[in-house]
Amino acid sequence: MAASSIKEQVYQELSRVTHAISSPKRMELIDVLSQKGYSVEELSKEITMSVASTSQHLQVLKSVKLVEAQRQGNFIIYSITDDSVLRLVSAVKELGFRKIAEIERLIGDFKTNKNILESITLDDLLARSKKEEVILIDVRPEEEYNAGHIPNAVSIPLSQLKKRLNELPKNKTIIAYCRGPLCVMSADAVKILNTRKFKAIRMEEGYVEWKLIHQE
Repeated sequence: MAASSIKEQVYQELSRVTHAISSPKRMELIDVLSQKGYSVEELSKEITMSVASTSQHLQVLKSVKLVEAQRQGNFIIYSITDDSVLRLVSAVKELGFRKIAEIERLIGDFKTNKNILESITLDDLLARSKKEEVILIDVRPEEEYNAGHIPNAVSIPLSQLKKRLNELPKNKTIIAYCRGPLCVMSADAVKILNTRKFKAIRMEEGYVEWKLIHQE
């Protein structure tokens, strides 16, 4: 077989991968699955799409081995195949955030709409924690926290936050994180905390970003 033909076939296979992540909903599915494994029914609620359509998107991702499925009892649980998928999507996000002005505008609008006056990065968190004692809270669902979290983070899911305010000190800075830059849970948590007179800040990145950095 000619080298040019082999190259063309390789590029054809690679294009299947780029096609698989070309859908906004499939990108969103990977974002959710990067936290933990979920059933198709749970995923359909997360991305506000019918179970049938969600299943079709999952089959596309599965066909190029970006996700895998395993039976657990009566459910089929989908999960990311390995961390190379996370690195792929992270690279796409980084490129988009840096190069596409419309994304920068949308992120700016998001922060304005959520009234996010201050946010920090993972590097900022490390620097700040060396100067003062901070409280890092993970506001994702508890099962996502149990699947993996940033060290020393306390699990206080957004749905429980109002009932657990007495667990948090008002004399320390509280830093909230969730699934990453496009997740609204940490922004909503900070809004709740600020209205209750806590000093709270949203962290831009989430557990997956921390995980990828600490694998390097």
